[in-house]
Amino acid sequence: MIRNKRDIMNFLKEGYGGVNKKEYTYEEFENISNYYSMKAKEKDGDGFVDEGTWNDVDMDDVYLQINNTNSSIGQEYLYYILRKTDVSEEELKERDRVAEYFDGNEKERLLVGSEIYKMGYAYRISLSDYLGNLKKAPQFSNFLHYLAMILFVCSILFCVFVDATIGVGLVILCAAISVISYYKCKSQVEAYFSCVKYIIKMVGCAKNICKLNIDGIKEYNQRLKRDIDVLEPLLKGADIISDSRKVDGSLAEVLLDYVRMLTHIDLIKFNNIKKKIGGKTDVMYSMYETLGFLEAMIAVASYRKQLPYYSKPKFRNGFVSLDIEDAFHPLINNPVANSITTRKSVLITGSNASGKSTFLKTVGINAILSQTIYTSISHSYSAPQFEIYSSIALNDNLSGGESYYMVEIKSLKRILNKADTSKRPVLCFVDEVLRGTNTIERIAASSQILKSFATKHVLCFAATHDIELTKILLNYYDNYHFREEVGDKDITFSYIIHKGAATTRNAIKLLGMIGYDKSIIKASEESAAGFVANNEWEVLE
Repeated sequence: MIRNKRDIMNFLKEGYGGVNKKEYTYEEFENISNYYSMKAKEKDGDGFVDEGTWNDVDMDDVYLQINNTNSSIGQEYLYYILRKTDVSEEELKERDRVAEYFDGNEKERLLVGSEIYKMGYAYRISLSDYLGNLKKAPQFSNFLHYLAMILFVCSILFCVFVDATIGVGLVILCAAISVISYYKCKSQVEAYFSCVKYIIKMVGCAKNICKLNIDGIKEYNQRLKRDIDVLEPLLKGADIISDSRKVDGSLAEVLLDYVRMLTHIDLIKFNNIKKKIGGKTDVMYSMYETLGFLEAMIAVASYRKQLPYYSKPKFRNGFVSLDIEDAFHPLINNPVANSITTRKSVLITGSNASGKSTFLKTVGINAILSQTIYTSISHSYSAPQFEIYSSIALNDNLSGGESYYMVEIKSLKRILNKADTSKRPVLCFVDEVLRGTNTIERIAASSQILKSFATKHVLCFAATHDIELTKILLNYYDNYHFREEVGDKDITFSYIIHKGAATTRNAIKLLGMIGYDKSIIKASEESAAGFVANNEWEVLE
């Protein structure tokens, strides 16, 4: 971690507009999501992007692209922001205002960012969890700690003034008792030591930001000052508490560590602080949220710098619709931009690898970012504020004994359930509906499920290979398609969406291009043509 102030400022300045290169272990990434999980649990998931949708549209990777934060608070709060889509337009505009302020005021951005940077990361813990659970930390009587300290001092006095020979033995015995009991108690509360040390850093960071007296974040300074007044008096003397996961190895620190082991002074102080601060969970979270918000908005401003262009969404009430111009997928190099304007649900057909799934994800990502960080990766985005759901990247649930088909119909049912209960319209994305069953039943059931979406307060984008659905659902869905150009030896895709249903297929052609025997290709083409003409498959001989 960089400690020199000038180096920190240079690091932040050079990193602005880029991707944070920090690498995460699985455990660290799990910790990042814990604040979101806690807040979502309070509302039973209502108003948040659920796990299936988040994974379907690769939002973990989008989060990492946006995450230019340098503290535990910033990265956890940014993750929470990106998953909460039930946000008022007024609040979204305030997020935009703060992000724009930091973008347009480099000096202030660097000053605030450098103070937050100094907090760093809480090592191997989820800070939000421990803030909430600090009052539940194991409680040991300080009497035992004082007793260990008194016995150790008495053994030294005995050694000096009574009998040195016996006294040395007593000193060794009392020291051993102190050290053993010290580590026995500390092992149960050490993670909370890390939390207390981080709270001290939070308060210090908040004080320093307030001293900057930055006009553009005046409201947040007032919140921080209010919380500082509550927390600071409760933390006096807390510096004696050590975090053995982050020792600097200095002689002073080593000597102080021996003092702690023999006197239990840090355990005594922790017990006292825990009693005082344990009931101030709401204040600690308030400071956590304010500091997290400020760094998250710096990250949003930085992310916008990465993009070749972006727009601010326009939200509207009334009919369910979506207008998006030149939207692109942020995770693809040299992406192709697409536009669509629709007042109905949309059925998308096209060949394999032509861009159907990518388009679904592009619209999904744009909807999520529009409703969370007031940023659409497009030239324009206009729509209501949606509940956003998808059923795209499904797998068999082998551990639960469920087939792909069972997983799929449950996934679709959760969207229908949300459509029945949600106060907001639902935007949903379905890729190859009911692909886990036979053709006849798939088309019959798919058409009815998709019709059900279209007749509720739902805007559905569904990709399918079943051309039959384009006719069956003509009264309920607008048809769009992706197409390809087939040459003698290759096939090329434009990845541009077109109105109307697809009229070409490429599955058999692809077999030939990768070297399947010509007899297989010819027989496949004849078999397909026969089915189209007679609506019946020929029995193979």
